[in-house]
Amino acid sequence: MGSKPCSRILDAITSRPWAITPEGLQQVLAIAQRQQSDLAAVEAVLAKQPERRDGGKVMVRDTVAIIPVMGPIFPRADFFTELSGATSVETLALRFGEAMAAPDVAAIVLHIDSPGGQITGIHEFASQIYDARESKQVIAFVSGVAGSAAYWLASAASEIVADKTAALGSIGVVAAWTDDQAAREAAGLKDYEVVSSQSPNKRLNPASKEGRAALQRELDGLADIFIADVARNRGKRVATVSEDFGQGGVLLAQEAVRVGMADHLGSLEDIITALSPGGGANLVGGLNMANDLKLKIGAAASESEEEKDKEEEAKKAKAKKAEEDKKKDEEAAKDKEEECATEDKEKEEESKAKAALMAQQPRLYQAILQEGVVQERARMLALEKMAPMASAAMLQAAKYTEPCSPQDLAMKIVDEGSTAGRSFADNYAADARSIAGVSAAVPDPADNAAEEKAVIDGIVRGMVNAGLKQIERR
Repeated sequence: MGSKPCSRILDAITSRPWAITPEGLQQVLAIAQRQQSDLAAVEAVLAKQPERRDGGKVMVRDTVAIIPVMGPIFPRADFFTELSGATSVETLALRFGEAMAAPDVAAIVLHIDSPGGQITGIHEFASQIYDARESKQVIAFVSGVAGSAAYWLASAASEIVADKTAALGSIGVVAAWTDDQAAREAAGLKDYEVVSSQSPNKRLNPASKEGRAALQRELDGLADIFIADVARNRGKRVATVSEDFGQGGVLLAQEAVRVGMADHLGSLEDIITALSPGGGANLVGGLNMANDLKLKIGAAASESEEEKDKEEEAKKAKAKKAEEDKKKDEEAAKDKEEECATEDKEKEEESKAKAALMAQQPRLYQAILQEGVVQERARMLALEKMAPMASAAMLQAAKYTEPCSPQDLAMKIVDEGSTAGRSFADNYAADARSIAGVSAAVPDPADNAAEEKAVIDGIVRGMVNAGLKQIERR
């Protein structure tokens, strides 16, 4: 027989992600990696004809069905589960379905002492437990450990009751493997594998950077499903489960109750007594009433959680806006700085050009300056000629604070005159209408304004032309 069965077991264990405590995984790996001296036990199990028991394994006490969830959890029952004292999702689902269908079963207790196990089938079975709460009371009792996949199942029950010494949690997903390449090479063994070129990610090596990253993405995705299920089952926010439920570690029962991972401290006998008719005719009804109250409290808690979510979203939005405003201010400051730098550079280049021109062509430079002086003197003289038509403030602005040409000043005078003319005409028309019994004709404001504009335009053009001709003669 050699080591082939153990190799097959080890390959099966390392090929799938696990939701299990570190101690539980070490236990499973230790069983799979047994030495040659232990293979007799494996042979004995393999030689035994497997017996499939689809029913008859549910223990019922006073209308309460008790389903044990003990040891590591595997997807299906096989010789390894028999060898290691493990259980399977397949068997648990069969027992749970039998209890749900039994008319003499009023409530179901999942008696849990398990470090967790492989992920396959856990999400589906947890959903089955969650949906069953609509029909029958489902209580999870943790006597030892409800780790990882086992807590995933426990969280789907109506309530979680734990012994004071119990531990709950280990929420997360892990993958493990043994690198035996050196040992195989020492034994003269070489492995060959060819992968189709269309499928480069089919055989990523987890020891490589790419393989490790791909494996990490897979584990993170599975953990997201795990956490979301627990949040739904326990009526909590995903953030609460991630932050308060141990962050991958386990919590003792009392602390687990405090943070909301479990509901009560108690014993299996307490639960059976409370749920069975023999413990009190009204206890089951009382528990149902308590559950109704718990649902109302849960709904209120959910609303509170929603308010917290909204507040957090508002804070995030506010922080995001502040960050965006800060970024805009920084960009505006940067643009202003660049603009100032450009202006400074232009001034510097202009100064250099002037200096170069003065050094290389002093006569040309002086001629340009003289031409500028002549032009400015002509502009000032033309503006002075327009003083009778322009206000002092307008003339002062045209000369110094807002320098403009005589033509531009003429347009401003015309615009101002037109406004004044229209105002005068409007006031005159209003006054004329207010005089009762007077039949004098009132001029049309539009006609008056047009006539006034034409007069002003003629005066301005005459003054501007006279000023320009005088400048030309000089």
